[in-house]
Amino acid sequence: MGSELVYPVDREILMSSDGLIADFAHDDRDIDRILILNESEYGRASPNPSTDVVSTRASFTWRRDQNPAGQAIIPVIRNHFGDVVGFFWLIPMRIRAQEKNYVAATGANLVIAPEGRRTFGYTKLMRNFTDALKDTGAVLHFSFVSEENYKRLRAENSNRTFTVPLLLKPLEYGTLVKCHLKTEWQRFLANKARWILEPLFFRRPSLPGDTDVSVQMLDQFDESFDDFWNRVQDKYRAIVIRDQAFLKWRFTPVSARRYHILVARSPDKMLGYSVIRCANVRGIPTGLILDLLLLDSNQGEEAGVCLTAHAEAFFRSQKMSLIAALMVPGSAEYRVLRLLGCRNLGSVFSPRPFRFAFFVHREDLKSLSVKDWFVTLADFESL
Repeated sequence: MGSELVYPVDREILMSSDGLIADFAHDDRDIDRILILNESEYGRASPNPSTDVVSTRASFTWRRDQNPAGQAIIPVIRNHFGDVVGFFWLIPMRIRAQEKNYVAATGANLVIAPEGRRTFGYTKLMRNFTDALKDTGAVLHFSFVSEENYKRLRAENSNRTFTVPLLLKPLEYGTLVKCHLKTEWQRFLANKARWILEPLFFRRPSLPGDTDVSVQMLDQFDESFDDFWNRVQDKYRAIVIRDQAFLKWRFTPVSARRYHILVARSPDKMLGYSVIRCANVRGIPTGLILDLLLLDSNQGEEAGVCLTAHAEAFFRSQKMSLIAALMVPGSAEYRVLRLLGCRNLGSVFSPRPFRFAFFVHREDLKSLSVKDWFVTLADFESL
């Protein structure tokens, strides 16, 4: 288990001629300011859900205080009135790397108000984040990074950052044409090509004919997830620990998120699970496969086919137009999603590329590379 992290104390306050002060979030006033900044960046919490999972005081408390790996730290910068004008979450995580458990961390939701930009605010915030990270004892930290940082990190060490493919499967041709193509001539051409494209991308999956795999939709994560994790934990060399405690916390229904748990079982054991939800992404009704993890066996992959087929059937029943899943290439789960008909079409539909980076702070983990990681939308902070 991860040890509890607390706010650092007796830290030097950084200040320069721009008047911005580096500090940490402490009280209700800070929480209110962070939520206001979050709303300006990601949208209001209602009537439609914010594009970020932390949009209310309840969701703030969930992320900061209820994480089984420990309490989150929030480095901030303040203006001369003492108001928070920028923040960056430092969230503890328990990871499994090279067959051992470690305390790690992830950085999430870097937001700076306009008044804090074009100043030393970013530098102060990142210095504060780095100092706080050292105090946690994390063996590594990871994050989804901006395009600018991705290019810089690739130039420094291409084995520490990579793009995680966003796999997509269109479900409803007409809605996608209407939402994604803006001009009449584009829609005209798309409709003319419909008879070619629909059989390629819109086909329904077929379930294995003779199988003893059953799929259930659960209301909560039970103790069987711990047993499953123990059997699958060393399938990948680097993975966030996905035991019952983590899954219950990560998929707590905050900020109008409603998650659905699918579990595949044989008569004697759990073979895999998936967590899904419906969302509106850039105006397109989208079925998100947030997590998919399978037993490392042929039966596990068969279970994956059953899970994804049931997920698609659910999304169709909810009138979703698109399926989206983030998955590392080379994994069994990636192969299963490809069998479902998902393709790497992120450059067409995605609002952003998913650039993943990790930073190792322990010598015996320096051999970790981009090929070792298992990453899904469950590791992305906003969903």
